[in-house]
Amino acid sequence: MRFLKRLFAVAVFLSAATMGAHADNVLDVPAPAGLDDCPIPRAETPLATEYGSAGFIKNMAESPDSIRAIAARLLGVALTDDAQPAAPGCDPSCPAGQLSEVVYRVAPVAFLPDEKQHEVCLTFEKQTSETPMLFDPRSFASVDDLNEWMTAFSQGRGEDGRLLYERCGSNCSPRYTFFIASEGAGYQVKAEVLCGLARDKSNDQYLISTALRQRCVVN
Repeated sequence: MRFLKRLFAVAVFLSAATMGAHADNVLDVPAPAGLDDCPIPRAETPLATEYGSAGFIKNMAESPDSIRAIAARLLGVALTDDAQPAAPGCDPSCPAGQLSEVVYRVAPVAFLPDEKQHEVCLTFEKQTSETPMLFDPRSFASVDDLNEWMTAFSQGRGEDGRLLYERCGSNCSPRYTFFIASEGAGYQVKAEVLCGLARDKSNDQYLISTALRQRCVVN
């Protein structure tokens, strides 16, 4: 928790899962005039990458190889002091504070061939690759609560999940990016969603990754 409290110097995107979308949820903060020597790095430091099962039974039972179990473990590690590398691009002369976010991504590994893709999914793929679907930020008291919401969201449950499935219809498959930062004693998450190519449901494997994204912001 010490890591997160230090990281959350100002309030910030998701928003996206890529989920109630509002254009003003974009995270990038422009550099203030006159501070050209104070870069705002957007580079990410990879933390972990694993494969997990989207199988309903496995996730209900929180099997060790399920997305739900892997997410809980990877996020638990990412949201600790030990995961924090040195902040890049923060010149000591800059009147800046550090703001960091854990970036959590989930995407299927197998897709249907092009000839079996619906036209709407091909259109969504192009559109949301350029402009992801954005969703309002949500706040949670614990990693477990956060993981529960992400699971429900990806399964089309709850207000946000239903909205996601309304916006990403047909058999198109969402690919998720969650941006997580500290908020008081808990967490804030914003989501971006790339809605596009239909996945091959004969393969239930998803690629799951965490990274740390840092930047400098002027106080």
